[in-house]
Amino acid sequence: MIKEILRDERGTPSAARTFLFGSLVFTGTIIVLDSTIWDVPEPAYVLLGSLVIGLLTWAGGPRVAQYLGPQVGAVASGIAKAVKSSPRRPSLLDNDPEFKEHDEK
Repeated sequence: MIKEILRDERGTPSAARTFLFGSLVFTGTIIVLDSTIWDVPEPAYVLLGSLVIGLLTWAGGPRVAQYLGPQVGAVASGIAKAVKSSPRRPSLLDNDPEFKEHDEK
């Protein structure tokens, strides 16, 4: 099962997936040791997190972009439509000097 995860679509071993798996196992070990024995400083977690994000990007590569790109575009399009179709503000505001308390009818 693990060997299947470490292989790419063509069935060859993937260096990115192997490094990613190794770094995740190492990070998990550090977390367990931090909670039981050691006191791991916060910058170590930042460094490990940056490494994992970089390896995840390398392992995902352009294949991820072809799936996420249209989704990001759809979200941006939905936001643009929502902004354009928002209701207009009234020309008369509450702070107008001629506005009286019972004028809201």
